[in-house]
Amino acid sequence: MGVGQIISGTFGMVKERFGSLLGLWAVYFGLTIVFSIVFFMTIGAVGLAGFASLAGGETLSDGGAAALGGGLLVTFILFYLAYILIAMAQYASLISMASPTERPSFGDALGAGWRAAPALLLLMVVLIVAYIALGLVFSLLGAALAALGDAGSVIVAIVLVPVLVWIGCRLNPLIAVVAVDRVRNPFTAIGRAWRLTRGHALTIFLASLVFIVILVVVCGIALLPSLGMLRSMADPAAVGPDAVGQAFGGIALFGLSMLVVSALFNLLYCAFMAVVHGALTSAAGEGTAVAFE
Repeated sequence: MGVGQIISGTFGMVKERFGSLLGLWAVYFGLTIVFSIVFFMTIGAVGLAGFASLAGGETLSDGGAAALGGGLLVTFILFYLAYILIAMAQYASLISMASPTERPSFGDALGAGWRAAPALLLLMVVLIVAYIALGLVFSLLGAALAALGDAGSVIVAIVLVPVLVWIGCRLNPLIAVVAVDRVRNPFTAIGRAWRLTRGHALTIFLASLVFIVILVVVCGIALLPSLGMLRSMADPAAVGPDAVGQAFGGIALFGLSMLVVSALFNLLYCAFMAVVHGALTSAAGEGTAVAFE
């Protein structure tokens, strides 16, 4: 398992399964758009109902105002959880499709995403609790070193950052463990990810650094046309007689560029996660990854 192997495997899987990966991304993008429309329509309907009652001469009592506010809060929470589930399902589906250890059909990958989403949501809650606990430990450490002044803060930062990076590398294949290995228990998934990455944290860290640089370059190139047009529009001398048309064209091009960047980011990121997981399982002797044959 090497850095070059992971990077080449990532682009190889995207190239090999580009159509299916892009199709999955498009399905989830469309679902997110529909979900957002429903959300704003629901909030708007609740707000209009409140205004209508006030316009009819009714007044909101303290209990009525609390009920209305509570209803809005519950609506926000439920829709936010649903949005997270969609996002989790998207990542799980894309990682399943990009996995070098499997050759799922489009429907299989889509179903795998939705089956993994609740477990990923629970896993996220567990990780948030663990992060808060770790933050509390370092807060206590910082308080103990407060007597050192600025030096104490530097010591905490020097210790905290490497620890967080190391933990992130050790837990890198978590989503793939849930989606591809179908491990639904969050603690079992964490334990499996921890075992798979034993002895590979440095490789994962270096591969992640190289991948981030490549990802920034690729996304930057995708944005260049729209950024150039927006920059030219900011120059009054470059604005022609059809300023409105130019502005609309610039906004449309920027929106299209952002769509391209979103698709590229999701496809490459999920393929990277899938290939790292495939390389780790192959290194652990649990099967030969297709991407590395």
